[in-house]
Amino acid sequence: MQTRLWSLTLGNFAIGTGVMIVPGMLNELSADLAISPAQVGMLISAFAMTICVTGPFLAGWTSAIERRKLLTVSLALYAAMHWLAALSPGYHTLLAARMLTALGAAVFTAQAAATAGLMVAPEVRGKAIGLVFLGWSIAAVVGTPIGAYLGAHIGWRPTFGLVGLLAALFAAGVWMQIPSKLYIAPMDRAAWKALFANTPLLLAISVTAIQALGMFTMFSYMALLLKDFIGATPTVISVMFLCFGITGVLGNVIGARVMDRIGPMRVGVVAMGCMLTAITLWPLTRGSLPVTVALILLWGLGCFAINGSQQARLVAMAPPLASASVSLNSSAIYLGQAVGAFIGGLIVSTQGTTNLSFYSAVPMATAIIVSLYATSLANRRRMMEAA
Repeated sequence: MQTRLWSLTLGNFAIGTGVMIVPGMLNELSADLAISPAQVGMLISAFAMTICVTGPFLAGWTSAIERRKLLTVSLALYAAMHWLAALSPGYHTLLAARMLTALGAAVFTAQAAATAGLMVAPEVRGKAIGLVFLGWSIAAVVGTPIGAYLGAHIGWRPTFGLVGLLAALFAAGVWMQIPSKLYIAPMDRAAWKALFANTPLLLAISVTAIQALGMFTMFSYMALLLKDFIGATPTVISVMFLCFGITGVLGNVIGARVMDRIGPMRVGVVAMGCMLTAITLWPLTRGSLPVTVALILLWGLGCFAINGSQQARLVAMAPPLASASVSLNSSAIYLGQAVGAFIGGLIVSTQGTTNLSFYSAVPMATAIIVSLYATSLANRRRMMEAA
């Protein structure tokens, strides 16, 4: 595997850290800005919805740009907007800064995966994409718990500033490591038309949105859940995020290693099954640190493996449409995140955290069913075309 792919992995680490630090700092942001947990959740929703809406358009508008330049500029923008967030005088300025930050993430997340596919042979494409998404898992191990810890001990503003510094450093790494003159197929109207005519492919993309909805309905408020259910201190919350991230890396590595052998769909179903089990059993964590740790570990095992498996699945289902499908899939991730954080905020505001796991489990179970149906439909379609 090319060592140059690690620059994309580290870039995704910066992106993932910037995305995930807000849930980790929920309690600190709420107290310092004198806002409700639901308003902190809106920072997550607005960030995610910006990516969801702008992602496909940005993919089309930037399809003619050399990949090295595009990825470097997107990370540089991500860095600058984190510094702007750190200097925000109040909530509404921070909200606007997060929406601008999302533009860099909208480009980088999807195009890093597509670029990795250009740099390796087809037979190891799944492993390469899994390696790129390992950056998200590393962010969960290092970025999220450190973000939660630093947010509590040095404040959320310096923490945002540090994420900006990371993004700037890794932008330089992308410029030095990614080859020049890498281009993707143009994102023309015909590609989008073919994508929206491919029902199995659209169903597979919908799996990403549905499982992300289930995930972030609950995960966006994890710091509050841990505080309510086990009376967790900021240090304990940081350790819980660390446990989550450790198995996130493990699950991502295992998924990447077996993906080309058993297929990305099976990896994705197993990953979602791990998350569904943890979410369903979450009520058992009340007052029990051991049960909380066990379910956090199980949840993390599936959380990040699903991202790489879904990207690889879409590329394999329709290679000529990979640029369009991967871009739309990236939007689907953030659509689910935005809707999930919004729904979770409504539930927390009206019912508290007691029943949050139920509202999270239903879409996660639905995602598994839709994933299996998409594969069945794709198989029938291939048989009909071969006849």
